[in-house]
Amino acid sequence: MLWRLKSRLRQLRDALQPMRARGWSVASSLLVHIPAAFALRAWRVLAQPVNGGLIQTVFNRPRFASFERQLESSGLPRFYVIVMPFTLHFLLPCLALLRRHAEVVVLINGARRWERRLLRDRFPALPIFDLRTLPYSSAAHGDVINLLLGGCRGGFGLIDHDCYVFDATLFEKLTPAGDECLLALFGEANASMGVAFPLTYFMYFNTGALRTLMRRHGVNARIYREAPAGVRDAMARAGLTTDSHWKSYHRFYDTLHVLLAVALAEGLKYRFLSSAEKLPAMHVGGTSIGTHHAKSLHALYLHLRFLELLGDPVLTRRYAFLTAPLRSSAEALARGGASGPQWQGLPVLETLIGRLRDTLETPSG
Repeated sequence: MLWRLKSRLRQLRDALQPMRARGWSVASSLLVHIPAAFALRAWRVLAQPVNGGLIQTVFNRPRFASFERQLESSGLPRFYVIVMPFTLHFLLPCLALLRRHAEVVVLINGARRWERRLLRDRFPALPIFDLRTLPYSSAAHGDVINLLLGGCRGGFGLIDHDCYVFDATLFEKLTPAGDECLLALFGEANASMGVAFPLTYFMYFNTGALRTLMRRHGVNARIYREAPAGVRDAMARAGLTTDSHWKSYHRFYDTLHVLLAVALAEGLKYRFLSSAEKLPAMHVGGTSIGTHHAKSLHALYLHLRFLELLGDPVLTRRYAFLTAPLRSSAEALARGGASGPQWQGLPVLETLIGRLRDTLETPSG
């Protein structure tokens, strides 16, 4: 019993640390913010299977099929951008860059009503599909990819809301060969397995090839806690066993990994896009994960830095609660002391901010 008590106390201390670091009192953290964060996380865990199951099947699939049929083709590659709650300050620069080179379609995935209205007001010509989900929740990333793979008639791209593409020539290279199931810009290597696997920040899908595999083997793009029995032999041929994962720091098969392993076993390939530029694109990452209550000072700094970049009074006012009581990135930096591994990436972040400032016209409020 004593070890359980010590474990609970450590968990409480870990939960309190980021809240105290940002300036919340112990009382408000214990009585308001920790219970709110716990309740929201628990609700999201309960909601995701419903969002990806019943709601996806009954509501989103037929609606998306009809929506997709009505989309007009401009001849540019089509890219879908998933809009999560409280991310418009990251999204708006992404859209501004992307719309110059691609046919953009927005998927609303749990964003609040005022966020939807803002997007429709500022981008009246932009096709927007509103995924139905339970209140205050979102569909899992893999479930959204499943919806696209099942409903899109041709190839399509997927880009994160906090991914920024500066090399326009990348959009001219999005034609998969017959034996390529997917093109990706970002990847990660597993040295012990001798494999590099794609990351979902910027991808272009060979829809037909992947949909055929999904139907044949009964697998899809979602996260799998265990290797599906029917494809374990195929996964093993691609180097994944019941005890191994491409992401060695995970104990599960991440989004798309099972499907891509089966694709490799069937003789298909994925290819990483190349660029003559040193940094053809830059990705922030982690901006929609977790609740704002438990965000680290570094994560709060990111939010504030992008809000300051845009200088948008609507977003600054609406998103003030995300970083409260902090009001500026300088304040977050001062509290954090720029120490710890997370802060070591500050020069890269400042490079991104500078490139965005130089490349974009600052959106008006």
